Amino acid sequence: MSEIQGNGLSTKWIGIVAVLFGILLLANHGNEFLKQLVVAPGSVAELGVPADCRADELEEEGLSLLECELMVSNIQITLASSPDWFRSALLALSFGGILFALLSIAVGMSFVNRTSPIGKLAGVCFAGLVAIDLLIFIAATNTGPLLRAQYLWSTLLWFFVHLSLLSAVFSVSKQPNLDSD
Repeated sequence: MSEIQGNGLSTKWIGIVAVLFGILLLANHGNEFLKQLVVAPGSVAELGVPADCRADELEEEGLSLLECELMVSNIQITLASSPDWFRSALLALSFGGILFALLSIAVGMSFVNRTSPIGKLAGVCFAGLVAIDLLIFIAATNTGPLLRAQYLWSTLLWFFVHLSLLSAVFSVSKQPNLDSD
């Protein structure tokens, strides 16, 4: 299997990359979805209750007291910097990201197996992921500086990964009689 087939890209390589990044994106959006579910306004962390960092638990987890306190501070940063709309927006965008990540895994597998013509579905999938990345970027830019620091770089990275996959899909879809070996 080679990367270049004559003048075109190999669809198998696009499929492998789509599956790999789809799995990583599924984990990323899954973690974010769970984070937004768990870190809710009105929680103990927001009320300023000191961290309950018991020595036996710290030893079991291999953490120092300072690391435990910093984890609580990280949650406080998230809660203090989040506008009221941010949590619900990220829940919706993360859920959409989970669905599109699953779709990108399926699209990638069909590129590898070349089971059916999927060019339009792949275009919709990666365009949807680019749109989700842009919406997360816009949401993060409208928060405080501490949340922007947490979200902007990873969102930009995913945006360019998805934009690259989208351009590869468009490139492959325009080539007639593509041999997918």
